[in-house]
Amino acid sequence: MSTPTLAEFEYEIGARMARSDFIGAVAAAAACRAAWPAQSAGWLLGSFAALCDGRAETALELIEECLARDPNNLQFILQQAECFSALGRRAEAIAAASRVSAQQDVSVAALEAAGQVLVNMRAYREALPIYDRAVEIAPGNTTMWMNRAFMHRMLGQFDRAALDYEAVLRLSPLNGDALKGLVDLEPQTTERNHLAALDMALASVAPTSPDAAVLRFALAKSHEDLGQYASSWQHLLEGNRLERARSHYDRGRDRAVIEELIRGFPEIEAVRPDLTQERPIFIVGLPRTGTTLVERIIGSHSQVQAAGELPALSQAISTAMNPLTGGAARSFREFAANLRFLGAEPIALQYLELTRPQRGSRARLADKQPTNFFYCALILRAFPRAHIVHVTRRPLAACYAIYKTRFDAGFPFAYDLDELADFYAGYRRLMAHWHRVLPGRILDVAYEDIVGAQEATTRRLLEYLELPFEPACLDFHLSPEATTNRASSLQVRQPLYDTSVSQWTNYSVQLAPLRARLESAGIAVD
Repeated sequence: MSTPTLAEFEYEIGARMARSDFIGAVAAAAACRAAWPAQSAGWLLGSFAALCDGRAETALELIEECLARDPNNLQFILQQAECFSALGRRAEAIAAASRVSAQQDVSVAALEAAGQVLVNMRAYREALPIYDRAVEIAPGNTTMWMNRAFMHRMLGQFDRAALDYEAVLRLSPLNGDALKGLVDLEPQTTERNHLAALDMALASVAPTSPDAAVLRFALAKSHEDLGQYASSWQHLLEGNRLERARSHYDRGRDRAVIEELIRGFPEIEAVRPDLTQERPIFIVGLPRTGTTLVERIIGSHSQVQAAGELPALSQAISTAMNPLTGGAARSFREFAANLRFLGAEPIALQYLELTRPQRGSRARLADKQPTNFFYCALILRAFPRAHIVHVTRRPLAACYAIYKTRFDAGFPFAYDLDELADFYAGYRRLMAHWHRVLPGRILDVAYEDIVGAQEATTRRLLEYLELPFEPACLDFHLSPEATTNRASSLQVRQPLYDTSVSQWTNYSVQLAPLRARLESAGIAVD
């Protein structure tokens, strides 16, 4: 039997990778290396497959073999950065990704890939030179300007972000994302606003397109800033209608999941053995309720690494679920029904492995994935010394803040007022249950208390977290290290203000049906 050609090996490895057969891809890559040892394909593809299979050390060894032969190959350098990142070797990952921009004949695609590695590690400061180089070599590429604007926003460099958005508009005068970026950067005034450009852009796009939704939300924010609340609400209604039309959200599924969780954890959870001695901090709640603000306060402490919104917990739980279900497809309701059977160790170990790239050198990790509120019992089962901070906000203020936001991803319940009210009611019901079965383990922190009594609330928060008070936590907006890519990225770089506490009252008539639906669910709105 003849030895497969190099192309045949590459095809087989790629096909196995495409169907997630990473073990088979690793084996095929090993056979390729044996048959074609002088070619890089078996080493590079083997590194890809090993990394996907969770074998980062092996992946690094394979790609370093490639680099020994060709140390300036951009694809090899990028894969090395990915391997370092997976191993939690943050400084080496940043150094490898940063090497890309120093190469003589680097392409925009390679720069974008290197930038993405750095963004995934929240290394925005190090990513900025990557995008500086990208706009230098491709000044007509609007995506690179938008990416650099994103970096400037993450670093609190809002004037520079505005310049980048304006560069995009010179190339593409009706670019909705750039217009919305400018609108979001500062309050719109009678003397300085973008209403004419927004209206012109809206007239130029398909009425039901994603671009139209972006522009509707930008117009809603503009009219609200100008005190034109009726016009703002009309654009908000239309923007949300467009977003909801693209969603396949099923409110019944969410209700069923919450009921399964309540049934699955009916009694006070016993304290489990502490397998890891880790004390992660989980910040949970609904979006736009102050979770980012709390993360910035905590992340300004010298002992806390603010890691942002991590998918690691849900991924660790899904991995731990596989032996129970054989990895078979399951509904969310079945998934929720099986959560009660999960043990602590597989969740804890997998979570620590997945969060290694974000951990940094500080003693405590803060994970601000709001929807981890679904898993409070499993958090404390896996990490008995974990702390859960539940950020709350008054119901109508919370729901309006959610409804006025176009999210990049997630939160499909946000775009219809009835569905939003139902989800809010279910969330409140579940959190009340967690307080019953996890007595004293979850700290509720109200957004209104943070903005109304900042120091007292910060001290109470740090005391719960078993952290000494540090004045930097009061001056969180001055921290050069903390970054955020959430909708609140501008607000959390300013001193506290309370203007958003009562903003919803400008729409009390329009929100009356939502109020009635919340009250019918037993929620005290006032």
